[in-house]
Amino acid sequence: MPHAPSAPPLRLPEIIAHRGASREHRENTLAAFARALEDGADGIELDVHGTSDGVLVVHHDPVIRVGHGEASEDVPIGALTAADVAALRWDCGEGVPTLADVFRLVDGRARVYVEVKAPGLEGLVTGVLERYPSVTAAVHAFDHRVPVGVRARRPGTSIGLLSASYPLNVCGVLASSGAEAFWQHATLIDEPLVRAVHDAGVRVIAWTVNSTPHARQLAAWGVDALCTDVPGELRAALTAPGHRRSGA
Repeated sequence: MPHAPSAPPLRLPEIIAHRGASREHRENTLAAFARALEDGADGIELDVHGTSDGVLVVHHDPVIRVGHGEASEDVPIGALTAADVAALRWDCGEGVPTLADVFRLVDGRARVYVEVKAPGLEGLVTGVLERYPSVTAAVHAFDHRVPVGVRARRPGTSIGLLSASYPLNVCGVLASSGAEAFWQHATLIDEPLVRAVHDAGVRVIAWTVNSTPHARQLAAWGVDALCTDVPGELRAALTAPGHRRSGA
């Protein structure tokens, strides 16, 4: 009796390390980014804010804890100098890197996806991109004006739009931006959305995906990239023998 044809292997999405390998090291540190590179991540995602003296530092929240014990307080990054931030250390001994620090570490080994967390940083972002032309980088934000503004200053910059809702007209959202990527919350992705974004000529990047079954389902729908805290684990799961388009 002839065997039924097997399903073709599933196309491997790009694996993007969410704030580095953030399950293994503190997020948004050089140690987390270095481990992501060791784990074979195709891309590294990170967050940036600007200091009072115009330096982009890599940190998720708009405030950062300064001081020790009862004397500690959360201070807006925009109220600190780059030297103030450089003097800080987390419990793990790691400091807060600048975007330039990360670019020097990566040095072309992966694409760097820069999420801009505050308005008014377009010029600073453009300046770092210009100083490190060997680094392949892209810019994205929830405030869609920001990546569009970076593109206006630096034509040819790859940009993406972040979304945490299900757009009723995703093509309308994308049409006026010129974005190459649509960053959608992973729980709000289905196959029709992927088709619609692809029909607009745009990539779908899912965030944040840490479940292997979910990653397989998203890959089966054609999602182009998975942003994950566990880049090594997802890569191993999606390249394992027997991983097929069915997600089995």
